[in-house]
Amino acid sequence: MKTIKTIPRTNQPAYDKVIKLISRYRYLTISQLQAILAVRGYFHARKILFELWTNGYLERLVLTRAAKRISYSYVFALSRKGARQLRLCFGLENIFYLKPSDKRSTIFLEHTILINNFRICLECLDQKKGDFELTSWKQSKHQVKLRIN
Repeated sequence: MKTIKTIPRTNQPAYDKVIKLISRYRYLTISQLQAILAVRGYFHARKILFELWTNGYLERLVLTRAAKRISYSYVFALSRKGARQLRLCFGLENIFYLKPSDKRSTIFLEHTILINNFRICLECLDQKKGDFELTSWKQSKHQVKLRIN
């Protein structure tokens, strides 16, 4: 039986922030988290996500791409334990989480990652420029509605 370690108290606020971000985007890659948090480097973002994954707060999916050579990247989503953590810390309800038995197709993951890339670009622009504001983002199965002021 696998024992699940708890997150050290010293890292708790930073890790709660990452869990909240993954809940907001539903699926995130390591490089996307690096862009959102503006962390020092790819390996630092990877360390955070892998620690949350090994402690059971995240589920990990492997996205395989075949071109001239096969490459893969990890996509992280919230687990049931991560959703419970959000409910306790922030009082959020109706939180999306990925069950271990759920499978996602490569096309679905690619599409979601590309939409998240666009959203992250808009939010980074919002943070860097004062005259631009992303006021709402509503995503459904067939379309994305956003409002920019």
